[in-house]
Order: sequence, then structure tokens, then C-alpha cells
Amino acid sequence: MTTYVYYPRGLATGGPEALHQLVDSLRRQGQDAYLVPIPGTAGAERAERYAHYDAPEAGAVDDARGNIVVVPETQALLLKPLRRAQGYVWWLSIDYAPRFVIERDTTSLLPIERTRNTRFPLLQVRRVKRLARGIATGEDALLQRVGHLAQSHYAWSHVFAHLGRAGSIVSDYTPQVATGAGSADRIARIAYNPAKSRPIMAEFARRWPGIELLPLQNMTGAEVAQALESSLVYLDLGAHPGKDRMPREAALAGSVVLVANRGAAANGVDVPLPQAHKIDVLPDIVANAKRAYDAVLADPAAAHAAQADYRARIPRERDVFDAEVAAVFIDGKLGADGASPTPFK
Repeated sequence: MTTYVYYPRGLATGGPEALHQLVDSLRRQGQDAYLVPIPGTAGAERAERYAHYDAPEAGAVDDARGNIVVVPETQALLLKPLRRAQGYVWWLSIDYAPRFVIERDTTSLLPIERTRNTRFPLLQVRRVKRLARGIATGEDALLQRVGHLAQSHYAWSHVFAHLGRAGSIVSDYTPQVATGAGSADRIARIAYNPAKSRPIMAEFARRWPGIELLPLQNMTGAEVAQALESSLVYLDLGAHPGKDRMPREAALAGSVVLVANRGAAANGVDVPLPQAHKIDVLPDIVANAKRAYDAVLADPAAAHAAQADYRARIPRERDVFDAEVAAVFIDGKLGADGASPTPFK
């Protein structure tokens, strides 16, 4: 049996890293597994930052009985030609999947995040186009016959609610970095990822210009780590389309993590932070974030201590991930949702 995992060659973000981790985990567990470049990306240079994973490439998929083909959620139609191999869609950032992006734009975005494309009537036009696309391409029918993997409990629940299909949890893990010290002697500033919450953070900066904000952009990996190791707070007010990695990296670096209470961050399975560190989005997410930051500033040591359990889970993620991979790909145990107790957690 061989497992083939399609990936966007050359792209270095959380999703592609998870695809590398899957192949690496299978090979470490004695399985035959390969990455396959998504059509149109084969000419790109492979991302050097993932060179430490044992994740060689195959030129093409062997559509043979017993083989498995995994695609990220944006590439479900790559499974359409399969006749013998078992196909799986791996829902990594589910809100951005072509099948579900309309639901995200309808229910998950705040007024400050909306654009012309996410408002009526263009939203309705897109909804009709999505419906027509699903029928014309055969994607709707395809999603009913292939298997489903979910990087988060949030994604598992979303797939079950909208497609009526019970998937299997295959998460990811945070690469080990040096664990940062506690809250003492940290700079009273907020580090954040502008790719996740740019319009909200722009409004935050406008209202409270006296608070130091550090956007994590145009930095090397080492510079990001240094920024997190010296910042008191990491703030993520984005939509959390999956179990995002940077909050976990920030926690390991010793920052106090504050997240918007939405998407995958709204449940305690994917993001098991204290409720006081999950920021309500209504009626005013910006004001609510300021109050949460002020509470941390009032007692940094207590805020840091309250996240001890969250930090303790992160170094164990690789073992959990390997067990999830073995359950699905080696033992054929399907259906774990990430919330129910399992023998491999």
C-alpha cells in the first residue's frame, strides 16, 4: 500500500507543512508515502524550511487498489479520476475551502471585515455560482463518495453538519522550538499576525495608539521566535478556520495567548485556553480585546500560569498526530472526532 499526498510545491505555510508532516509520519511508521505536486506547481522550488521532513516526491499517483490519495480541501477535484485507490479530502483551513467559503462569508465575518464581495448582492451571486459549480464539476457528488479527514474538531463538525459525513481527525503538530520564559521582564506589547486580522488590528491601533503593537511580518523564523519570546501578549482576532499554529508557537515562546472566540478557537478541543482569554466578538471585538489585554497587564504572572495546561499539550502534539495517522492509515480505525476519548490520546 502506498499513500500519495498532493501538495502545493514551493508554498511555505501551515497547510503545506501539515502535508509534509503526514508523509513524514507515515514513513517514520514504516509506510510507503510520497508527496505529489499539485498540477501547475511542479516547476516551483521546494520550500527549504521543510527539508528536515522525510517527504520525498512521486511524479504521479498510482491509482491502484489498496493505495490512498490525500488532497487538501482546495483540491478535491483531483480525486475525481480515481477508480481504484481510496481518496480522502483533508480539511485543513475549512473556511477557505471552495465548498464552504460562502458559509464563512455569510456567518463568520464581522462588519469590519466585510468587503464588496462579501455583501449582498454579490454574495448571492457567488452563492448561485458555487451551487452551479458543484453540480457542473461533480464536486458535490464527489464529496459524498470520498473519505474525509479533519485537522480540527471544528472542521470535523462542519463537514458532518453540511455534508452529513463523519470524517476522522488527523491534526498536525507544532515543530519544537525553545520554550520561552514566563511573564517577567517581557515587553508590555502585543504581537500579532496581520494576515489573520488586519482590519480589526488597524482599528485597535486607531483607538489605542499608546499600546505597542508588533506585526509579525517580513521576518525570518528566528525573528518571529525572538519577537514572541519578548512580547507579553500574542493576540489573534482572526476567524480561526482551523487549529492555527501560530497561537501554539506563541504559547511555547511564553507569550500569553488571547484569541477571538470564533471558528476553531470557540471550542475547548482545538484551542483549550481559559475562557477569560477568548475574546467575545460582539458587540465590539476591539473593545473586548482591549479589556482582555488590560486584565493580562494587571497580573501577567497569573495570566501566564492560567495557560500552563495549554502549553503542556503542545510538546505532545507529534505523538498524538502519529497515533492519529496510524489509526486511519495503518489500522483503518475511522471516525474519531477529536473530542471523544480515544485510546491514542
